Amino acid sequence: MKLIDHNGRLFGKISVIDVLAILVVIALGAALYVKSNQPHTGTSVPTQTITYQVKVEGVPEYIRDSIHVGDKVYDLNYESGGAPLGKITAVEEQPGTGLAEFADGTVASVPVEGAVNLLLTIEGEGLVNEEGYFLNRVYDLGINASRTYYSKYAEFTTTVTAILTP
Repeated sequence: MKLIDHNGRLFGKISVIDVLAILVVIALGAALYVKSNQPHTGTSVPTQTITYQVKVEGVPEYIRDSIHVGDKVYDLNYESGGAPLGKITAVEEQPGTGLAEFADGTVASVPVEGAVNLLLTIEGEGLVNEEGYFLNRVYDLGINASRTYYSKYAEFTTTVTAILTP
């Protein structure tokens, strides 16, 4: 009796392709079992409060009136797990400025009429380690990062100026 007959059957009973398909299903089942029984360590690391400041430059007064202490801020352009990046704890108003280019090619910060600068202090939860600050475990927070934030009633472009958490 031949191992594989002229129809491609093993011992004349079962197709070689069927045997390979069964072996693949068994291997995938074993891999899934091993993967699902691994301990989850990502959520066991405790988060801590991260306090940081962002500067909002040259916003119109109606935007200023839409930003309040207690508002939650979000960033729809970067992944943050769908959770807010924090809550505004302080709003400091400064005279409005903006960048202007002069005829000689230089650029300088100049006063802007009808606009204000805001310094927002925000508190959020995240991880702090030697690699940096991560709000909601995934949102990389860095000094001088320019991002567009959203609150309940406003959209504004910010620059992270300071991370106050030690």
